Amino acid sequence: MDNVIENYKKRLEDKKLSVNTINSYIYDINCFISYLKNEYKELFYNVKKTHVLTFLVDLQKNGKSSSTISRNISSLKSFYEYLREEKLISDNPIQNIHSPKHIRKLPLILEEKEIMKLLSLPDINTFKGSRDSAILELLYSSGIKVSELINIKIQDIVPYASIIHINGKIQRIVPVGKLALKAISNYLSDFRNNKSKSDCEFLFINNSGEALTRQGVWKILKFYENKLELNKELSPQILRNSFAVHLLNHGADVLSVKELMGHKNLTAMQNYMQVTDLKSLQTYKNTHPRA
Repeated sequence: MDNVIENYKKRLEDKKLSVNTINSYIYDINCFISYLKNEYKELFYNVKKTHVLTFLVDLQKNGKSSSTISRNISSLKSFYEYLREEKLISDNPIQNIHSPKHIRKLPLILEEKEIMKLLSLPDINTFKGSRDSAILELLYSSGIKVSELINIKIQDIVPYASIIHINGKIQRIVPVGKLALKAISNYLSDFRNNKSKSDCEFLFINNSGEALTRQGVWKILKFYENKLELNKELSPQILRNSFAVHLLNHGADVLSVKELMGHKNLTAMQNYMQVTDLKSLQTYKNTHPRA
């Protein structure tokens, strides 16, 4: 058996697959072989389709994701096809077993009342609080990514038009709410200009006057996550999710939200619409007299 696995591994190496991919395939195959031995007292070449299906069910019961199960199917299908080509078995028992559909998790969001509580937390009379208020207001107001946030330069803000130029992978213009603009204005006039190094163009900076990093934003959000005491995670993506879902809940059309978030197609909006549908269903159940 060891020789068969080793020869198969060489076949994978000849195909120039990555080391991680090869290791994953071999790991999956060994797990299946152990399963066969423990559950059925069978050897690898006596496999039937039923054995494979019960193995996949076992993976599912143990909490494995659909992507992990799909990888196991690919690993075993490739291995048994190799055995067939080498005439060690007559048929590939896994040939007609298909990967499960990928199940997407619903995006995590904060409820609107939770957002309002979050936005009230920073002490805007300090540098940190004023900056943090501007960051939180902007993330929720615009739905931008953290990578876009940290790359905003002061010159990218156009207050009179209530917009900000985003110069990420996709260059775009995003509208910004008046409360976010007010928070940014307060931060700039009261604190930002006194902290910045002369050559720092970026809007958001740390205590040393240097551009804020992605890790810096995460630390800021974790600080307020602890203050919220909601047992919910707070991240840039969750604020982005909340932006999208709250817009949809208040009647915004899907195409407009897609444009605001910088998505190229509607596929990325499907999860947000699922959350909106669930919210609408709950509203119906809570309010309709005949629900």
